[in-house]
Amino acid sequence: MSRRFLRRAATALALSSLLVPLAACGGGDDGDSATSGTVTLRYGMWDEVQKDPIRKSLDAFTQAHPDIKVEIELNPWDQYWSKLQTQLAGKSAPDVFWDHVAYFPQFAQQGVLTDLTADIAADKVDTSLYPQTLADSWKQDGKTYGLPKDWDTIGLIYSTKALGKAGLKATDLANLSWNTTDGGTFVQALQKLTVDKNGKHPNEAGFDDKNVKQYGLALQAPTGQQDWWNFGLQNGCKLQDAPWGKWTIDSPACVQAIQFVQDLRLKYHVAVPASVTNPPNGPSLDQVLGRGQAATSMDGSWMLRSYNTALPDGGFGVADLPKGPAGSGTVFNGLSEAISAGSKHPKEAWELVKYLASAEHQKIMAGSGTVWPGISSLNQDFAEAWKAKGVDVTGFKAAAEGTTMGYPLTSSSATYNVKALDAFNQVWLGKLSPGAAAKQVNDASNAAIK
Repeated sequence: MSRRFLRRAATALALSSLLVPLAACGGGDDGDSATSGTVTLRYGMWDEVQKDPIRKSLDAFTQAHPDIKVEIELNPWDQYWSKLQTQLAGKSAPDVFWDHVAYFPQFAQQGVLTDLTADIAADKVDTSLYPQTLADSWKQDGKTYGLPKDWDTIGLIYSTKALGKAGLKATDLANLSWNTTDGGTFVQALQKLTVDKNGKHPNEAGFDDKNVKQYGLALQAPTGQQDWWNFGLQNGCKLQDAPWGKWTIDSPACVQAIQFVQDLRLKYHVAVPASVTNPPNGPSLDQVLGRGQAATSMDGSWMLRSYNTALPDGGFGVADLPKGPAGSGTVFNGLSEAISAGSKHPKEAWELVKYLASAEHQKIMAGSGTVWPGISSLNQDFAEAWKAKGVDVTGFKAAAEGTTMGYPLTSSSATYNVKALDAFNQVWLGKLSPGAAAKQVNDASNAAIK
């Protein structure tokens, strides 16, 4: 997932809903098949860092398939989706491309993705290798429109320097819990990590909440993916009554989770004020930790490289999230390898997707430390790659292998993202109640379901 996704998702998805399918302007290039019998497939992606290990892996694929060539088309995240949507509408998209679960509902409705169900069955692809939540993210009406490429989840990222100054160890972040009464051991730990300019903590007399030198926690989530969705799952909240169904974020369990996030800022004073971090213009959380403004953050696994830049030389690590009244849990999603419905080479494209979703390819990617693999048994390979850099990322692994909730599958993503960004930013600033915000967003999002 792009490191910019959460900051740009609301705007990008809102704009995408305005696009009108274009008249077909011809299919993809036939490559040099007319003269040599070789098919050239176009493969669309956006992450420059993954390009080299992918290219290395594709060398093995083309050796095994000498009649297929693969050309990588890399477009930066800022241009990727607008260009892809135009290409899909005009049937000129790459044969195979990265799809994101936030865009999948739109693409599925527009009929621009190839149904892989029959191919999966015919070639006996073992989909049990993938986490169930991840595999189910690419299904609609019994049809499968992609195979898992990788996964993302949310963890508690910590500054090793900040923990040391507070007399804490990474193990002290394990098995924390929160509740709606006094915040639990999670808030207690954050109080130890929060200090004002005079060295006072929030649970000490004389603490100055207007002059905090370092907060215990940094939060930033336009949609809720990195903060209250996780607390919601841990509190028994369900975002929808069923995949592709109605939103239910106005339920008491969800509202309590939203209230807890507000309390972390405005009641307990252990989280960086929203006036500093509110998206879309606030600094990224890796920058907040790097500057020493916060000791921990709730952030996504796709941000690892950014934290490694902000806190180099083993300056950070990742713990699992705290447990809530209903237990542990985290949001879990990722990317898929998808085939354009307009591909002129569907047979060869399927061979490529099948390879990209295989253990052979994903082991190479996991070992490179660039992305968590879609195949669960390879998670340790990725963790070992980061351990070699002096960074413990096993908190993400523990989260992904525990209780998880998939990204909401809905045709009203664009509406939800825009409404949530506005309403919840007001909640974090103390200008709107959690219940009122939840009802506003819930009603508008359900009204927009197609």
